[in-house]
Amino acid sequence: MIPIVFPAMDMRDIKVDEVMSRNPLQIPGDMSIREAAELMRKRGVSTALVVRDGAPIGIVTDRDLVTKVLAEGIDPDTVRARDIMSSPVIMIPHDESISTAARVMSRRKIRKLPVVRDGEIIGLLSENDIVRIAPDLIALAREYAEMHRNGDYREEVKEYIAGKCEVCGQYSLRLVPYQGSLVCPECYDNLR
Repeated sequence: MIPIVFPAMDMRDIKVDEVMSRNPLQIPGDMSIREAAELMRKRGVSTALVVRDGAPIGIVTDRDLVTKVLAEGIDPDTVRARDIMSSPVIMIPHDESISTAARVMSRRKIRKLPVVRDGEIIGLLSENDIVRIAPDLIALAREYAEMHRNGDYREEVKEYIAGKCEVCGQYSLRLVPYQGSLVCPECYDNLR
C-alpha cells in the first residue's frame, strides 16, 4: 500500500469564514436568561450574541449562565441578557486567517469571535473550530500573545470592537483604543 501524502497546509491560507459556525444565535438584550438558555439548548449552542437593531452589543455564554446567574442563586426569569453579557464585542473580518483569529482570541482571552462581512454578523468562530483544523495553533497563539504582552513581538492584527463610543456615546462597529478609552473612528480623527 502506498501512503498518501498531503501537502503541508499554511494556516495563513485558511480563512475564518471557512471554519466558522454560520447563523449564530442572536437575541435581544431584554430577553430573560431563562428564555435565552432555552433557545441555546434548542439550537445546541453555547453562545448567544446580544443584538440591538441587528448590531452586536454583547455576548452571553453558557459559562455566563452558570457563573453569573445559577451560582449566585438568581432567578433566571428576572435577569435579562443585557445584565450578564460581555461587552464590548470583539469581532473579526470574515477574510482574516485562522492564525490571526487565534492570536486575537489569545491576546484578548476570549474563546468566541463573531465574524463580520460588510458590517453584518455572518458567523461565530470558536477556539474549538480552530482546534478542529489546527490543534497546535491555539498554543502557538498563546505564545505569540505572551510575547506581545512582554513587548517582544510586534504585529498589527485586524480586529473590530463594537460598542458605545466613550466620547460621543454613539454605537459603532469599529471602536478603536485611544488613551485608555474606546472611541469611534470619527472621534478618534477629531482627538488626534
